[in-house]
Amino acid sequence: MKAPMHQTATSTLRMLLPHVIAGSLALYYAWRISNTDYVTTGVQFVSPLAVILLVHLLWITAKSELAPGFAKRMFGRSLETAVGIIALTTLAVVLAPMPVEAAGEFGDIIGMVLGTIACLAVLALVVGAAAMVLYAGVWVITSAFDLVKRWLGRPPGAGGSQLFDASAIAFAFLAIGAASLEGLAGALSFAAPDRAASTVMIAASPARVWQEVGTATSPSFPLPLMLKSIPQPVEIVTDEGAALGARRIVRFKGREGEGNLSLQVTRRTDTDAVFEAMSDESPIAMWVQQKSLTFRVEADGTGSRLTVVSDYDRLLSPAWFFRPYIRVAAYLAADVLARDTKYRAEGPAKNGTTR
Repeated sequence: MKAPMHQTATSTLRMLLPHVIAGSLALYYAWRISNTDYVTTGVQFVSPLAVILLVHLLWITAKSELAPGFAKRMFGRSLETAVGIIALTTLAVVLAPMPVEAAGEFGDIIGMVLGTIACLAVLALVVGAAAMVLYAGVWVITSAFDLVKRWLGRPPGAGGSQLFDASAIAFAFLAIGAASLEGLAGALSFAAPDRAASTVMIAASPARVWQEVGTATSPSFPLPLMLKSIPQPVEIVTDEGAALGARRIVRFKGREGEGNLSLQVTRRTDTDAVFEAMSDESPIAMWVQQKSLTFRVEADGTGSRLTVVSDYDRLLSPAWFFRPYIRVAAYLAADVLARDTKYRAEGPAKNGTTR
């Protein structure tokens, strides 16, 4: 016989309650950290996982579920909570408008809320990844113990004692604590300088390519999905070309707000133009310190080879997550600049000048 509907609802609520408590406390903790100097460190992006683990540990203890193997159950439930946070914050980001035009359409308060949601979505991805690593580590260790016990002729079972579970949990908290230290000081940070580059072949002369490099425009093709989720350039405030000393000021907008990136050509040769970042007040400056943008144009047969290089410093920790994430985003941005220049250079010139 089926259970009454209210009993099913009550049972479901009891199952979800620890996840709701753990997720809510972790996000609240992360929000408090985001208002401190630790906002770009492992304290912000890794330590919330400790809150989730602690809530599930206390929940299991309160329900007297400390039979051998409880550590694996706790890690599994923590992983479920992390995946749930990822799903909810990702859905919020998808439904929220982008970029923020909060100053006129939504107001500063709504803009701040949308910016918070975007930051929490990134945090959720890091916490989820860390939870998966922890769970995978526990699974590997317990599986290895089971293999050893089978080899010794003993029945398998997650370590076989509560001591094993307590040791696994203690190790997890120590690992989270150590990972949370990254970014707090220079000695605790991995190398932040990085670069991304994209090269395209262009069916046009170097002189024609340089004409288009000297003019900044909005690409006429769709941006990669990843770039749509972060602040985007929406206006060219100043564009003085690609000669030595020329300035280029670009306005960026996103859920996190808006601001200008100011560049200036500090080195110019027959093949290179280096736009050095003079100041950066864009929303991206919270995550990446842009150092320079280099355009290299070289003759290649009857055409040209254009390489766009972005040099930057990563400001976010942990490196194991943000270095590849930011590197991909930087490559896509450089590739968009390269492809936009290619399409314009291969198109018809207007009166022999740039558009």
